[in-house]
Amino acid sequence: MSTYQIAIPTYKRYDIILNKTLKTLKILKIKKNIITLFVANQKEHDNYFNNISKNLYNKIIIGKKGLKNQRNFIHNYYPEGTHLVQLDDDIDNIVELSNSLGIKKVSSKEYRKLNKIDTIRNLDKFIKNAFKVCIKNKSYLWGVYPVANAYFMNFNTDIGLKFIVGPFWGCIVRYSKNLELTIDEKENVQRTLQYFTMDNKVIRFNNISIITKYYTNPGGMQQEKKNRKQEALKSAKYLHSKYPNITKIKLTKKSGVPEIVFTKKKVANP
Repeated sequence: MSTYQIAIPTYKRYDIILNKTLKTLKILKIKKNIITLFVANQKEHDNYFNNISKNLYNKIIIGKKGLKNQRNFIHNYYPEGTHLVQLDDDIDNIVELSNSLGIKKVSSKEYRKLNKIDTIRNLDKFIKNAFKVCIKNKSYLWGVYPVANAYFMNFNTDIGLKFIVGPFWGCIVRYSKNLELTIDEKENVQRTLQYFTMDNKVIRFNNISIITKYYTNPGGMQQEKKNRKQEALKSAKYLHSKYPNITKIKLTKKSGVPEIVFTKKKVANP
């Protein structure tokens, strides 16, 4: 019997999820009986059911349309205390940091140049350990490094206020109005701030990351045809107004997407 469940919210992406996240999980030897797909309606259910092999997942559940609505539905679908992992539907790989000299704690530029990333060796073991670290530190949310870049990743596990990126994260389910998402854009930032506000900490494993394409794959939120940069700015302003003491808004020149930056540093290492 597994000690955790995997939920994948997905919308108009049965072809993408088949060739990306579900394929990735199969390669990484995750058992199908813990994988549940959450879709928006009966039509979507039928499209996924008819086009994806049952050998890749356990069941398909009709939830809600819209990312925040679906995330809220998923959270309330599972019993309190469930160790729940959520994955996006367009993940190409899950990777871990390694060092050619076998050094686990490196900070200098010379040593960081020796770092590299490889496909994670044991995803199941990592997930189970992530929840153990949460329990030990009385935290309810964990995540991974936002970008798969060996030079910037490190071997630290941060506890405090660290951004928990949306494509791959885990939580211990508990029902609270304070954890209800209210925005689609930057829902991952809102979730991070909600959990931090409740627990004074979230946990991030900086040696693990995901390979995916942010904002570009068809389907999902792209299907709604909203101006995502405008929506992101609205969400950023909302979050900063709600959490003014621990956030600030940063306008990045490269992507043009407004970002929320946390101003409170990490608490400690576990």
